[in-house]
Amino acid sequence: MNKINAYIEQFFPLIKNILMPAFLFTLSLICFYAFHEISLTSLTTLHCAFYIISFASFLILLYFNQRKPVFYILIMALSYILINILKNKYAQDYAATSYYTSLCFFVPLNLLGFYFIPDNRLLCRTNVYFLLAIFVQFSLGEIFGKYDFQLNLTFAEGHLGNLSILGLIIFLITLTIFFLKASKDGFIMNYALFFCTLNLMFGLIYSDNPTALTIFFCSGSLTLMLAIIHNIYYNTYKDALTGLPSRNSYMLQSASFPLKYSLGVVRIDNYEELRNIFGRRDRDLLVRMITGKIIEEFGEEYLYRYSADEFILIYKNENKNESFEHLEQIRRAIASAEFILSNRKKSIKLTVSTCVSEKKRSDANSIEVLYRIRKTLQKANEFSHNISSKA
Repeated sequence: MNKINAYIEQFFPLIKNILMPAFLFTLSLICFYAFHEISLTSLTTLHCAFYIISFASFLILLYFNQRKPVFYILIMALSYILINILKNKYAQDYAATSYYTSLCFFVPLNLLGFYFIPDNRLLCRTNVYFLLAIFVQFSLGEIFGKYDFQLNLTFAEGHLGNLSILGLIIFLITLTIFFLKASKDGFIMNYALFFCTLNLMFGLIYSDNPTALTIFFCSGSLTLMLAIIHNIYYNTYKDALTGLPSRNSYMLQSASFPLKYSLGVVRIDNYEELRNIFGRRDRDLLVRMITGKIIEEFGEEYLYRYSADEFILIYKNENKNESFEHLEQIRRAIASAEFILSNRKKSIKLTVSTCVSEKKRSDANSIEVLYRIRKTLQKANEFSHNISSKA
């Protein structure tokens, strides 16, 4: 039974994060097949909604200075504009033009390339080069169209719709890579990028239908915007490594702590040395294992990852003597545990040091309690590790 529960706990976050993007894509499919043709007013509304959602997503990313989803928004917007321009210029023959086959080639290729860039700051010089690279590709597409150079293996209609075979192959490769990465990590942004790309592929396949083009592109932009909002909120109030509430959550919730409480700190001993010994990836795995041990003994409700090597535990309506016993139990559980990494034959022994203090009447807020604990813990660690103390 425990194995089943562990299995469910392992995969539930993955299922939870895929629900929203999958729901929006399914809804767009249902809307398209149920209402194959919609009124001009509804089409105009969706058309405007696509640009509004895309622009709003860009502003959010600009404010929080994040870059990777920006290029997806840019590629979606440029593709949507170009498809409509080609349809207005060439009418029903637009899909047979070299311009369109070039678009079918460059869109999935760009999405695949930008998927692997680090999600660093938006406002930096490197992104200017990426932006120039995008416009160079679209310029190449214009040249190919001018000289009627087809970027395609062959052209087919029917089950491929308006998407070239070469474009379809690149889309399928891109989607496979995206899905494998999303399944491994379980992050909502990775799932959103997968379903956003899937929406774009269906939009290109059925691009001759104004309803399909608008619905799928609008669904893709909405999926991306909701994922951006969720991702920013999660990174602001959650610790990305452990999933615990972060320092920001602690600062926000500390105002609602009761009059009587004790505050405990669990600090990983020799944290900086762990990276030098094991590397960043293995150190992160060890931190997750330590987090699991703390949760086993304490639970998650009042547990925060305050800094890289510190966890804060809130014991409501307890004095420091009562809380000290609980912290000591956590310290002993971690000290006696054997941590196993897949790339190492021997188990690893890790320790933590803990300290606890209760809120006094003279303390204005929890920051003063925390300052007292950290000062005591710092003095204690000058002489020894793997100890519990009171402040």
